[in-house]
Amino acid sequence: MTLCNIYFSAKGTTRTCAEWIASHLGLDSIEYNWLSPSQRKPLEISADDVLLFSMPIYGGFIPHLCAEQAKQLTGHGTPAIIAAVYGNRHYDNSLLQMKDLLEARGFEVIAAGAFLAEHSIFPTVGAGRPDEKDKAAMAEFAAKCRSLLGQPDLWQDRELQVPGTPGYDALSFKGVPFKPDGDEHCTGCGQCVKVCPQNAICVSDPRSTDNDLCISCGACISVCPTGARNYHQDAYPAAKAAFEEKCAAYRTPETFYIA
Repeated sequence: MTLCNIYFSAKGTTRTCAEWIASHLGLDSIEYNWLSPSQRKPLEISADDVLLFSMPIYGGFIPHLCAEQAKQLTGHGTPAIIAAVYGNRHYDNSLLQMKDLLEARGFEVIAAGAFLAEHSIFPTVGAGRPDEKDKAAMAEFAAKCRSLLGQPDLWQDRELQVPGTPGYDALSFKGVPFKPDGDEHCTGCGQCVKVCPQNAICVSDPRSTDNDLCISCGACISVCPTGARNYHQDAYPAAKAAFEEKCAAYRTPETFYIA
């Protein structure tokens, strides 16, 4: 039994969660980070293997490019574990969306979790997360999933129930008005160009961003060696302060199991 560990991680926190869960499942694993185009390819996963599907949540849904890429997965009654990683606001319909996408491709979703991480646009919200409590919750989640995987009679021909509103519109989230760009500290090294999953940064003008393509994932901010890339819009500080106040409460992980 091999674990297929698929995630999209622009700033590293979803990867941290995915790898922590995977490490406690006790299976040999193969990783695919859908941030990289070379890692986004059709995959067929047998019934004898396991899928761990971990996604960041933007506006209550997984990134559109990941929802489209999920249609390139094929399962054969393959057990799947889903993890939504969100920045302390809410995960909304994301677990239901992930479950629907995978079940439509032949997977049997046996467990789901919503876990916390630093917010991708307002990093002071959820700062330091996942923390030690989060990691303990993910380890417990993985242990319960491992037990379920060893008892297929508990989940075969059953359906996992997760929160969400049926009939949701996964295309309703149009993104946020804040898009990262470069400032005078930009050296033109091109690291941001290479990492952008949307090709929203031009190599000839790496300070600029194509706002129509950008999904504000923050990958370019993470790799910028001079700190030139960030959210420089005039309205950003006020929006950040309002979001900090709204999302100050400490939220805890939520988990769901089929049995």
